[in-house]
Amino acid sequence: MNASGIATPPENWDQFQAQVKRITRYGDDGAIVRAGAAFGLGSNVERSPDILSLLMMQNQTVLADENGNPTFTRTPAVLRETAEQPPGLQALQFYTDFANPAKDTYTWNAAQPNSLDAFIRGTAGFFIGYSYQLPTIRARAPKLNLGITKAPQIVGNPEAHFANYWMWTVSKKSASSDLAWLLVNEMTNKDGATSFLKVAQKPAIRKALLETQLEDENIGVFASQVLTAHTWYRGVDPKGAERALIELLDAAPLAEDADDLRKLLRTAEEKVAQTVR
Repeated sequence: MNASGIATPPENWDQFQAQVKRITRYGDDGAIVRAGAAFGLGSNVERSPDILSLLMMQNQTVLADENGNPTFTRTPAVLRETAEQPPGLQALQFYTDFANPAKDTYTWNAAQPNSLDAFIRGTAGFFIGYSYQLPTIRARAPKLNLGITKAPQIVGNPEAHFANYWMWTVSKKSASSDLAWLLVNEMTNKDGATSFLKVAQKPAIRKALLETQLEDENIGVFASQVLTAHTWYRGVDPKGAERALIELLDAAPLAEDADDLRKLLRTAEEKVAQTVR
């Protein structure tokens, strides 16, 4: 960012686009030498289904109905009079334009390494990730001059973020189920959670504890997004749902037109629907 004359990180996606274009560098052969962002595909972008979900949510897409069935190809009732395309399709188009050589935001392609690796090497300006990835970055690149900021938003829309979390449970076959449940209960009550979070360095699961994390240089930004973060149900086979979305993101930059892109999105929705049943 400094080398590109950018003083502050983007607060919205319009600014993100502009900054990505300023950071991106191409070689004499047209190959990407430095990516403005590790952003635009599925297979080589960490948590790419989550990034797509984030964009869809921010664009007011309803990702699933009350029964858990995916609905991201539909236009919500509140947008039907104004939206020319389903908001989920618009989000998909926005994301994959960064991997489309025909677009001025082109900054990423299948020849790039894993997005986290690219960021650690300093060959990608922006990386969108989670707090649990920060220790990996610090360990592998202790001298990397990086900053942490909130996910960009869509101007004029309500603030929204995406939540990725794990549910704690105890197997019925556990030989020490009572002890395991004791640990789970301890980790989720106020005092136990406070002690646990000091070690785990993760955003609090209790709202009352978020305030104490806001000034933490590593966790503060993530904690500040918890209250506006959401997720959606991805069925009994969430990995299968993720594969469907990754396949979608890898294929979308090759779509010939909006109709082709719509078909790809509909196919992905059908595959995700199979994981719900």
